[in-house]
Amino acid sequence: MSKKSTEKKPKVFSTRLQIMTIAIAIAIVVGYLSITSFDEATTRYFSVNDILSKQNNDQQETLGIIARLVPETFHRSSDGLTAYFQVRDDNSESNLNVSYQGEVGQIFFNENAEIIMRGKILNDGVFHTKDLSVKCPSKYLDEMYTEEYSKENSSS
Repeated sequence: MSKKSTEKKPKVFSTRLQIMTIAIAIAIVVGYLSITSFDEATTRYFSVNDILSKQNNDQQETLGIIARLVPETFHRSSDGLTAYFQVRDDNSESNLNVSYQGEVGQIFFNENAEIIMRGKILNDGVFHTKDLSVKCPSKYLDEMYTEEYSKENSSS
């Protein structure tokens, strides 16, 4: 027999150690991806006063705002693709200018509904958003129809 065949080569890593190393690496990658995706999916919501009182708005930070439409401030651009309007809090006189790119339904014009937006404030001081929804619009429609129905039936 040759000397080479009788010598055992030293194992740098045992099979068990290799499996544990791979499992730990996978756990670290999954943990990292979970944390970073959670941070990107999480939006902090502020009032208009909170946004206006912030000294340095981080332009990279996505902010959420819940506010009401200021009456008679809504208008569309000439191409019809961008809407401009102002929002404010219930008990505030401070307005925030908003630029919205997207479709706006009729319920948006209901002054009783709260508008929920996600976007960023840029150097121009305008809140730019492509993500806008109206909080609980059916509630206001139901109340309106109930009032009309009550008026019609009480006058009969």
